[in-house]
Amino acid sequence: MSRKKTISLILGLILGIVLITLWVRATPWAEFKEHFNNLSIKYVILGSAVYISAYFVRAYRWKRIMDIRFEVPTIRVWNYAMAGNLINYLIPIRAGELIKALFVKRNHEVGISDSLPLIIVDKTFDTLAILVVLAMLPFLRLQLSGGIILLMVILGLFFIFSVGIILCAAWKKELVSAFLGGILSIFPKRLKDKMMEFLERFVAGLNIFEHSGYTLVLAVLLTLLGIFLDGLYFYLMFLSFGIGMSFLIVLFGYSLINLSYGLPQPPAQLGSNEWMMIVIFSLGFSLTKSAASAVMAFAHVLTAIIMLVLGSIGIAVSGREIIYMVLKGDK
Repeated sequence: MSRKKTISLILGLILGIVLITLWVRATPWAEFKEHFNNLSIKYVILGSAVYISAYFVRAYRWKRIMDIRFEVPTIRVWNYAMAGNLINYLIPIRAGELIKALFVKRNHEVGISDSLPLIIVDKTFDTLAILVVLAMLPFLRLQLSGGIILLMVILGLFFIFSVGIILCAAWKKELVSAFLGGILSIFPKRLKDKMMEFLERFVAGLNIFEHSGYTLVLAVLLTLLGIFLDGLYFYLMFLSFGIGMSFLIVLFGYSLINLSYGLPQPPAQLGSNEWMMIVIFSLGFSLTKSAASAVMAFAHVLTAIIMLVLGSIGIAVSGREIIYMVLKGDK
């Protein structure tokens, strides 16, 4: 791993420790423990199944997007997706996307410049959740706190930026290529030519829906299904603690939490998940801090276990040497 990424990881870990320490001090532990007396295992099991289903829907979306250019078996796509998700979860420097591209290259002889644009397009669909959040506002009649409004503004700007890159690459490829060429002009000509060849193929790869409108519609529908399953999973987590809350409010709040993962995070969302839960559900929706903390702490541990098991299997069957190579910083 490069020195810059190592420093970034260390700083993220320090931030996570600070956040979790502050959360521990702010949590009323006597009330926190009482919530676990009502824990219902049947809702935990059902919620776990729904959580895994949401990941499968997104993996299948990625497969259908890749099918436009090349075909990869669904079980392989599932393993690559879970392996990449685990890496992004544990080491939030977005190495998971590169690792997925390297798995595709290793096992299917598809170049990184051909697969990585499809991975980026697939991840961009997840930002559609901000539109779902905004569309829900008229039906919720909520008095939003300043923290939630600020978060929504930041996430909205992130959505506009992500979609803007895709649209520019699709309709103004020459402009994007010229812009990148200007940035690369500081490099020696030989290196610049090699980098431009890769980037031009990369930009061209972003324009995948030009002749595949059906896949575009299907990707949007699968994204909406994934968002619904996310909300259902978290709603079941509330039910497992015997906490009654509107499904739409849970969907709204959890969508915001999921969207926040696109922003810089500590490793394993250490502390950030717990504080996002308090900001959104406690300060925003008047849920007690003890209840909000209990639901998120349990959900955090549960999803970490699921992610670790499925991601480890994905890495084991897809090529462990790829992980070592990326973490060592090999070319």
